[in-house]
Amino acid sequence: MATAKEPRSILKKASYPATTSSKEDRDREVALYHANLIQQRKDIELNILFSTETLIDYPLAKSPYDASNPSPTDAKEFKQLLRPFQPTDYDELIHERNINEKCGYTLCPNARVKDGSGGKYRILGTNGKAKDFRVVEKEELEKWCSEACAKRALYVRVQLSESPAWERDAARSTVNIDLLDEPKSAEGAIAEGLEKMSLDGGKAVKQQDVADLALERGDTGLAAKNGLVDVNIQEKEVQRSAQAPSLDDLSGRLDTMHLTLEGHTPEFGSRRQRRHTEDLVNEEDPDTDWGM
Repeated sequence: MATAKEPRSILKKASYPATTSSKEDRDREVALYHANLIQQRKDIELNILFSTETLIDYPLAKSPYDASNPSPTDAKEFKQLLRPFQPTDYDELIHERNINEKCGYTLCPNARVKDGSGGKYRILGTNGKAKDFRVVEKEELEKWCSEACAKRALYVRVQLSESPAWERDAARSTVNIDLLDEPKSAEGAIAEGLEKMSLDGGKAVKQQDVADLALERGDTGLAAKNGLVDVNIQEKEVQRSAQAPSLDDLSGRLDTMHLTLEGHTPEFGSRRQRRHTEDLVNEEDPDTDWGM
């Protein structure tokens, strides 16, 4: 006697364990990505703190070097340490130097000026031309040893990037910082000109435009490189042909077009007119039911 075959199910086998495992891997990848971002930010902030502590004691070279003619070694190290700085970090460096009674400009060996007289503001440029006249806070003047050092320090400040260092790409993180009074030899000027020459046919400009667009839409940093952010922009397809506007479509709205704002026509004018008409009708036909 033949044995009966066991019936087979026609339903497909579910693959739930594989789906759960892939979701766990995805969650782990996202968690590690954010953890790396946080650690990267902490490392950069710690680096800025150490650089600030180092620059408080600058300049290291003594005479004959001064703020107008800094030591090449000090100037190079100063510009190197300032690369991850934001303007707010640079302001903190100036404040820390002022606490130590030093001029706010890092490459200046002089002490800052202190005004012992009272008052919060000072008037400058009273003996010169009218364009030089200005009112400055006393605290602002006491940051520097002279107005020349104030210009040197602010010249450096405007070159710092407003975006945090952990959000910058490789191109923006290598921007060179120039000094206002940095001496340059003929050979150095030629070398600097060769470095600034563009031989890529505008490729660097295109890359910068792409980076700015990515920053505007939030697609920057390690997220874009790891594929965690994927943005595709597609143009809308127009099915019908364009038609020029005609006055026939506006014939019924010519009397209210002056009231239209961004395609919306308020109705307060017509309601007021109807209310005024109803009042006139009531005056012509008063209610006399109460009369005797």
